[in-house]
Amino acid sequence: MTTILSMTTPSCSPTSTSIATASGWLALLQEPDVSLRNHALLKLLACVDTLWHEVAESLPNLEAIAEDVELSTEMRQTAAAVASRVFFHLQEPTQALRLALEAGHGHFDVSKHTPYEERLVSAALDAYIHTKRRLEEEEEEHVEIEQTSDGLPLTQLEGLVHRLMETACAEKNYQHALGIALEARETKKVRDIMAAAKGNVTILKYALDAVQTVVTSKAFRQETLAVIAQALVEQVPTRKSAAVDLVLVYQLLGQPASVANVLVPLLKGSEEDCLLGYQLCFDLVDSGDQAFVSSVADALVTSLSDAANDDIKARCDSSLKVLTGGFSSELALSFLHKHSHADRFIMENLKKSMEERGGGGRNSILHNAAVVTHGYLYAGTTNDSFLRDYLDWMKKASNWAKFSATASLGVIHAGHTTDAMNILQPYLPPEPPADGEGEAVSTTGGYAEGGALYALGLINGSHAGSSAAQRKETSELLRKYLRASHANEVISHGASLGVGLTAMGSCDLTVVNELKELLYTDSAVAGEAAGMAIGMILVGSGAGNTHNALASTDKEEIMEAVSELKNYARETQHEKIIRGISMGLALM
Repeated sequence: MTTILSMTTPSCSPTSTSIATASGWLALLQEPDVSLRNHALLKLLACVDTLWHEVAESLPNLEAIAEDVELSTEMRQTAAAVASRVFFHLQEPTQALRLALEAGHGHFDVSKHTPYEERLVSAALDAYIHTKRRLEEEEEEHVEIEQTSDGLPLTQLEGLVHRLMETACAEKNYQHALGIALEARETKKVRDIMAAAKGNVTILKYALDAVQTVVTSKAFRQETLAVIAQALVEQVPTRKSAAVDLVLVYQLLGQPASVANVLVPLLKGSEEDCLLGYQLCFDLVDSGDQAFVSSVADALVTSLSDAANDDIKARCDSSLKVLTGGFSSELALSFLHKHSHADRFIMENLKKSMEERGGGGRNSILHNAAVVTHGYLYAGTTNDSFLRDYLDWMKKASNWAKFSATASLGVIHAGHTTDAMNILQPYLPPEPPADGEGEAVSTTGGYAEGGALYALGLINGSHAGSSAAQRKETSELLRKYLRASHANEVISHGASLGVGLTAMGSCDLTVVNELKELLYTDSAVAGEAAGMAIGMILVGSGAGNTHNALASTDKEEIMEAVSELKNYARETQHEKIIRGISMGLALM
């Protein structure tokens, strides 16, 4: 028997001059002698990458050996390794991975970078990430499962992925390891990788960017941001620039008190630290989250209220001026006014061309387009000289064109809060008395008045850095007009939009209820604006969702109000109201 074997068994050595074939080794797999089969498996493992097309015919035998519990573990793992490589060459990565996991570390080393290892690692990552996300999305964390949807053993797959991350960290390839942890949504591994990176600035930047752009799960994003914040806090004493990223992280987490805790040491520090604190205040204002900025200002006042040093108090006052005093808006307004290069001849030629074509009369679409063009041309510059010089031409507008023409003043004077009332006084409706008694609002007309109220909201609410006190005062005034103008849908339309702009992001339940009352009058024009205004007031809060950013005090009432809005949108026959509510819900 031995002599026959020596004559028929092939050589898999690349130096052999005979024709390479695996038929002899495959024949040995049928032998009852375990040692012969084990010897054949070792030989097949050495040549399977070149003779896989022959070995593929014996896949059932190889899998049977790999599953035979009476055989030694080493032999079973060798059989699984051979079968795995055959499936790899057959372009069946899932089956190849299943058998590679059975083969163990000795035959499947993730630290190697051969095509076999790289393809199976890619398949393992895809399967693991898909399974982890499915468990999270279906809220099945409490259910114990042993296999993925492809039949891969989850425990072994998890061990493989964890070894892959450990290998990447050992090679100091932290970004690769962190990318896997973020895709798999494993907060613990993110924390371990951050600790292994030892405060590497590049890794922190990468993690912060990935959390904002790649991670879609809000719950996991919050957990990861908390890990990043912890790493940044440790760096702030030695690297002041880390405060910039730390403030951003706390803002994403919705923690105004923590932001104030970062700002206080900077404002109390050296002149350079103080300047960094001021810059962070400007960055907060530029983010556009007025409610969050106001909360930071309140926390800052509380933290520095007992400051005995006059210099510290002056710095605190300066920071509050940036946050809620309208200083940022004043700078933007001054810059746009001084650096406006809008060409007046554009409007002159446009007006002349329209008049020559006879398109400058009443109810002209072109006339309305020209007025809107003028608003865009001089937006935020406070330069309305053209309209004042051609006031008669502007008055040719009628109905909703008149509304737009008056509202365009709000676009031109956006942020010019100190002179807003003087600019719009000729167009504003009479101020309603405090006791609610007075002349009834006319049910017709009101286009200029409604546009003026909208313009008032644009002036005070279109810039995130405008004065919080001025914005609140304007909001109270517009709410007076809102309560008194239910009879006139045009004025109500303008007042609603103005209230939405000046109370944007405040989540004020009282204002929401006032707008809801207007919505329930079933006026299509006023209801559309009320729906959008409610969305502006609750913008970004997530109202109506299980996970939201609403304060606990009014949370239940606001959630109920949002539910009522959805029901009303289903019941009403007005497409305008449906559209307004839909836009409002999208803003939330």
